[in-house]
Amino acid sequence: MIKYISSILLTVVLMTVPLFAQLDEQEVRQRLDLIHSGKIDQVRKEISSLLQQLPNDPGVKYLEAYVTENGDQAVKKYQLFVDNFPQSVWADDALYKVYQYYYAVGLYKTADAKIAQLNDQYPNSIYAKRNGKEPVKTEIPPTAQPEQQSAVQQTGAAGISETNVPAVSNGIFAVQVGVYSQEVAALEQANNFTSVVGKKAVVFAKLSGGKTVYAVAFEGFADEQAARTFGSELKSKFNLDWFVVKR
Repeated sequence: MIKYISSILLTVVLMTVPLFAQLDEQEVRQRLDLIHSGKIDQVRKEISSLLQQLPNDPGVKYLEAYVTENGDQAVKKYQLFVDNFPQSVWADDALYKVYQYYYAVGLYKTADAKIAQLNDQYPNSIYAKRNGKEPVKTEIPPTAQPEQQSAVQQTGAAGISETNVPAVSNGIFAVQVGVYSQEVAALEQANNFTSVVGKKAVVFAKLSGGKTVYAVAFEGFADEQAARTFGSELKSKFNLDWFVVKR
C-alpha cells in the first residue's frame, strides 16, 4: 500500500506542469531530486512529453541534457543550452559540465577555454575561480599531458602493450576519472586512485580525436544512478572530477 501511495504521489509531482507553462527553478530541482533518488527512468519519460509541450523551455532543455546517457550527446546538449539560454540559473552548471567532459576526455586546451568562459560569464558561480585560483580538479602528472613526450621514452621503462591494459568487466556503467595519452601514466594513476579510494580503478583504451588514449575509471555499476552516487562521493571526499560512461 505504501509503495502504491508513493507511486501516486510521484505521478502527481510529474503532472504538476500545465500545458504551455514554464518549469520554474523549484520544479526543475524536484525532478533532479527524483533523479538522484533513483527515478531517472521516470523523469526521462516525463521529459519526452514535456519536450512536446515546452520545446523551448530552459528547464526542460537542461533536464533533457541531464538525463542523456551518452556523453558525446550530452555535452552537445549542454553546450547548446549555454548558447541559447546564457541567462538561465542553470547555465553555469551546464557550462561546468561541458568543461568536465572535455577535461575527462583529455582535451585540456578546450577544457581550459570552457573554464575561462565560465569565469568570465559567471564570476559569481560556485564553479568559478576564487581568489585567483581555479576550481579544484584532478591533478594530472606532467607525463600524462597529450603534448608531453612518451613516459616510456622519458623513463626508459619497458613498454606496456595494449593487451596488458586491464579489461573492463561486464558492468554496464563506469565512473571515468581521467584520460591519459600514455598507458604508463594511466596505470600509475589507476593504482593511486585504488589505494586512495579503496575501490579498484581500471584502465581501458579508447579513441579520442582519432588517437588512442587511456581512460581511468571505476567500473561495475549496474545502473546509472549507482554510478552517479559514487561519482558524487568521489567529488565530495576526494575532489575528483568524474563522468559517467556506458560500457
